[in-house]
Amino acid sequence: MKKLFIFLFITFNIFVVFAQRSQEEQLAVQYFQQGEYEKAKAIFKPIFDKKADTYIYSYYYLVLLYLEDYKELEKVVKAQQKAFPTMRRYDIDLGYVYERQGDMNKALKEYDAAIKNLPAQEAAYRDLHYAFFNKSKRDYAIDVLLRGRKVLQNPKLFTKELVYVYSSLKNIDKVIEEAFNLVREGDNTQQAEAQTIFQNLISEDEEQTNYLLLKTALQKEIQKYPNNLEYVHLLYWAYQLNKEFSDALLIAKSLDKRGKGDGSIIMELANNATQNRDYETAKEALTFIIAKGEESQHFTTAKFLLLDVKYLQLTSESPVKILEAKQLEQEFRKLIEEYGINKGTAEWTRKYAHLLAFFVNKPAEAIDILNAAIANADIRDPKQKALYKVDLADIMLFSGNVWDATLLYSQVDKDFPNDTIGQNAKFKNAKLSFYIGEFEWAKSQLDILRAATSKLIANDAMQLSLLIADNEEEEEEEEEETEEEAEEENTDTAFYGLFGNDLKKNIGLLYYAKADFMLFQNNDEKALKYLDSIAVVAPISKLSDVVLFTKAQIFTRQKKYLEAATLYQRIGDVYSEGLLGDDALFYLGDLYEYYIKDVSRAMECYQKLMKDFPGSLFVVDARKRFRELRGDF
Repeated sequence: MKKLFIFLFITFNIFVVFAQRSQEEQLAVQYFQQGEYEKAKAIFKPIFDKKADTYIYSYYYLVLLYLEDYKELEKVVKAQQKAFPTMRRYDIDLGYVYERQGDMNKALKEYDAAIKNLPAQEAAYRDLHYAFFNKSKRDYAIDVLLRGRKVLQNPKLFTKELVYVYSSLKNIDKVIEEAFNLVREGDNTQQAEAQTIFQNLISEDEEQTNYLLLKTALQKEIQKYPNNLEYVHLLYWAYQLNKEFSDALLIAKSLDKRGKGDGSIIMELANNATQNRDYETAKEALTFIIAKGEESQHFTTAKFLLLDVKYLQLTSESPVKILEAKQLEQEFRKLIEEYGINKGTAEWTRKYAHLLAFFVNKPAEAIDILNAAIANADIRDPKQKALYKVDLADIMLFSGNVWDATLLYSQVDKDFPNDTIGQNAKFKNAKLSFYIGEFEWAKSQLDILRAATSKLIANDAMQLSLLIADNEEEEEEEEEETEEEAEEENTDTAFYGLFGNDLKKNIGLLYYAKADFMLFQNNDEKALKYLDSIAVVAPISKLSDVVLFTKAQIFTRQKKYLEAATLYQRIGDVYSEGLLGDDALFYLGDLYEYYIKDVSRAMECYQKLMKDFPGSLFVVDARKRFRELRGDF
């Protein structure tokens, strides 16, 4: 270990000047690196006798140390001391020679003299600290830095160096104390530096031991120094870093009241909690802002955002809680009645219509709202009308009105062929064709979309196109269904009558299309029924990975997180070379990060995704999440 520290110390200087050195010196370095120390010594000695520079000395010192040639080594160090009398690091080198020979009295004498003779200069203390640290003399390194603080009368000097030494000693309490020292006088300019120290402290702390020590220490400091808000801000930051938004909200409320704030800090927390899917805390935060009344500048924004959060929470779970859906319907209705249907409320009008059709079973009312929105849309904003049309088409398809739906999708596709809005409509139209078994037509449209400007749409189009290509049969290969089975298929909804005789072929793909449509209609249980049937009706299909992936998504909505994780992991183990290998890794990481709360496993998934699938659409998000979990931000 001592040799390692010494070697690391000189490595930086080696590469900077190596190319400028003579062939003779380079050969000596090569012998050193190969462990041929006698040969290295034979070359270094005459070079050092001619010029005692730091580069040659560093190598020659190590060579003699490894050869245990302490007599020659003592001469070399003393020659270096003579050449550079103000450099106290060479006193440490000489002391270390004595220590290696077993003469601790002479060694300690050199160490103490080096400290005693230091000039009152920051650089001198820092240099001597490095000399001790590289000899694994951490206690001496600490002593030098603390002495430097006293002599130079600056209690905040050498914080980074001390944190590094304390970290190497696993002395977490001292690391925390150094960070506290930066903000003890209420200096908010040092807040970022203190946060950096804490990030490094807990970034690889899988058991969260360091985080618990930090949290406890901060709580004690707040009790000890109640008027120093820097400690409060640090605890608030730490709670959010660890995704403990409920505890962070308590502090945010206190800071808001204490500073007679306008709710900005609460609003920030609400957004962070929403992004991290802590919807309960986000709702509590937004409700707090709304309770401030209209005098708050965030009042209106909070009202709209609260509906967004409730909508996100409702639609991310399965089965949908009907009572909550109906309550949310009333809240949307009240907001739309208060603010009207206009450009400013377009996003909430669309969500309201979707809620009515897909979750409250009021598709007719949803259609009326969207038709009114289309009629009243600003003529100067045709894209807004197009978005309403796409939503209307979704509801038509949900209700089984296939031809009305495809007509609306086609209109938007035609009006905005090179815009994401039009490409999204085209993709939805292709999905419609997929649902009703028109696989060839769906594939032809999907292949066009593989060149879409939106990477997300292009990727989804490619995956569905390849799924069709891999599983579509040119001839009948499966046994025909019994009359009872056929009757069951055709009585699901009037929608499925469109399959007609195509049920006799492409049976596996048709069953998956049915499952996919059931998901579109938020009927997860029936979707699972069709997915489970695929292995029976089409045992040799190539749908195994997509069935596992789809079931994992359903289980996630049903809060069966461990079952979902098992399915994603199975895709990675068995079908990693397939289309969904990167998707499964990303969503497995998502599960571990947000639901199972296993940060280390989440980071493993994101890291593996970046390594094994460098061209994946998910790499950018995976890298961002990995860095956030590591504490880079």
